[in-house]
Amino acid sequence: MNLSQNEKDYNRLLLDDDALDLLKELRLLVVGLGGLGSFVTTELVRLGAKNLILVDNDRVSFSNLNRQILYDRSDVGKSKALVASKKLKKIDPSVNIEAFDAGFTAANGSYLVEKADIVIDCTDNFETKRLLNRICYVKGRGLISAGVGSWEGWVASFPFFRKEEKEIPCLECLFPGDLETLKELGGGNLPTVVTTVAVVASVQVQEVINLITQNGENLEGKTLIVDLKTYQWVPVKLSKNPQCPVCSPS
Repeated sequence: MNLSQNEKDYNRLLLDDDALDLLKELRLLVVGLGGLGSFVTTELVRLGAKNLILVDNDRVSFSNLNRQILYDRSDVGKSKALVASKKLKKIDPSVNIEAFDAGFTAANGSYLVEKADIVIDCTDNFETKRLLNRICYVKGRGLISAGVGSWEGWVASFPFFRKEEKEIPCLECLFPGDLETLKELGGGNLPTVVTTVAVVASVQVQEVINLITQNGENLEGKTLIVDLKTYQWVPVKLSKNPQCPVCSPS
């Protein structure tokens, strides 16, 4: 049974035809194909997304295998972007994937963001998060950002495609500190278990659904903080910073 048949039996029980059709049309840029990116891309394809742009210049290592579900021992040393594309096409051969074995940089960032409707930030360093935030704001693309570390994680959503209609805070409103202080918020320096990654990535994918359906609550103007050790889910309201160098007028 292929995925298109499966959608009729299962996904359509919860998502209507309009939502599924829109999900098929959306161009989704996923930056970072480690723990978060592995789950995010797998879930998007199983939901019926058809147009993915994957960006990562990293190689699979043995240390990744405890939480990065797209990879196995036979993939060690290989490009994450290319392996991910191959594995995702095994789930749904009809999915259109552009895989870039490259980092997201100031040189290629505008080009990559312009190709997408929504950008999903699955990176583990704050330099890239800040760059994604700035480019998505300028280009008017939705950004769903997240970070994980140990048993905790956070997700924030910035629908910059509506920035002309209303005031929308950005990632630098949420984290206005200096770069050295913020680096740990990317999560790259903390050991992380697969359960934390799975939960946070699923929230990112759910936010894609909530943004396109406009049904129920979404994370616009909020940051969801998740602690799996205590089972606390805390939505924190985010206000636009009038001194923000990105989204507030100078």
